[in-house]
Amino acid sequence: MEYNTNKLISDSDAFNWRNLFFIALAGITVAVSALHFWPFEDSKIWQMLNIPNFCCGIGLALAVVLSISKKYRGMVLPYMPHVSILAYLAINVLSISFADSLSRPFNYTLKLALVFTGGLFLFQKALSKPKVLNLFYILIAIAVSISVLACIYSRLAFDPKQFGFHGNVFKYGTYIGILVPLACIYLFCGSKLQVLLAILITTAGVFSAGTAGACLAIFAGLITTLVLSKKPSTRAGIIICLLLSAATLFLSNKVFDNTAGSDFALKENDAINLRQRYIEWQAEINLLEKRGITGTGAGCVNDYRSNFYYRLPKLNTLKAFDQNGFLAIGAETGLLGLAAFIWILIHYARVSLRDCLYLRAGENPKACAMATANTAAFVSALTANIFSSVHYNGILIVFVLLLSLISSVNKIYAGRLQ
Repeated sequence: MEYNTNKLISDSDAFNWRNLFFIALAGITVAVSALHFWPFEDSKIWQMLNIPNFCCGIGLALAVVLSISKKYRGMVLPYMPHVSILAYLAINVLSISFADSLSRPFNYTLKLALVFTGGLFLFQKALSKPKVLNLFYILIAIAVSISVLACIYSRLAFDPKQFGFHGNVFKYGTYIGILVPLACIYLFCGSKLQVLLAILITTAGVFSAGTAGACLAIFAGLITTLVLSKKPSTRAGIIICLLLSAATLFLSNKVFDNTAGSDFALKENDAINLRQRYIEWQAEINLLEKRGITGTGAGCVNDYRSNFYYRLPKLNTLKAFDQNGFLAIGAETGLLGLAAFIWILIHYARVSLRDCLYLRAGENPKACAMATANTAAFVSALTANIFSSVHYNGILIVFVLLLSLISSVNKIYAGRLQ
């Protein structure tokens, strides 16, 4: 199958001065995402105005300024968020009126809107050329490698409960659960050295993980690739990764006192009570049953959840950020908010899967590798969201990056309108 050259955006001006600013800003955002809130982890101001959020703010400001001018409006319109995202953001804004206080839901919604709008515009504008798109997959591999190495070093040299720059085991697990499959599956289409790096990154990621969610997300991405890919060398590499990762998981449990293995347990350490995680899930389901229309207000589920345990034992053993992302959305924004988020997922899943199937029949192995990596990472993101929400500050930017990659591959290589 031959590609229509008119549909492919030329690389001749990929690095001209107009695009270089967006590329640099997006590159900084991806690279610095590995550092999370370091070095000011305890600063509330820094958590709000950290470098990725600041870059998204610049992207949003530029989008607004350019859209005002008729001359430059065409630079913004192709990168507007899909209607499903706009609907989801609108429901989050409306949910503020049902919250008991204004500050928490307002700040939460502001960060949500900032990353979903400014981040999407920034990434899609930067990733509008094939050459740049290839570069960013390599940059993602570098960023997640830094995060994984920092985690392994901090756990081995200092504290087994300190997960590198992210600190928290669940936020770290969601970060690598999405980016490890995304980077490694893309690397499988490269040289033998890149394939070796992909295997090393995957096994190191599983070794460092520490949570069921992170391990299951990585395995889900690998298995998805095994199903989608028809290339024998890629399938062989994935099988090697699966076998080595399984062995590495056992090694990790030995080295780190069964940290990851205990997270798979269904009961608490007393071997009597159901694990608090699943009791929290039931409480959120109870909350959704009572407040299915209004929700609690965006970001306010913790203000209400304790009232919905009913006769369930509340043991106060739940760790920070151990939360089902889907149930949290429903509890906070009601069934409409959950439906809007599922609309986002269905839209981008269809785009990514169709591109994966379409490009596999073509003659562009790099593009096919990108589409396959995006689809596998999307499955990983859904898996990770069951155990820790992709909406958390510092993690949402990774999810938005994945949506932008799906959109960019579609526009550049598949030539379809979303």
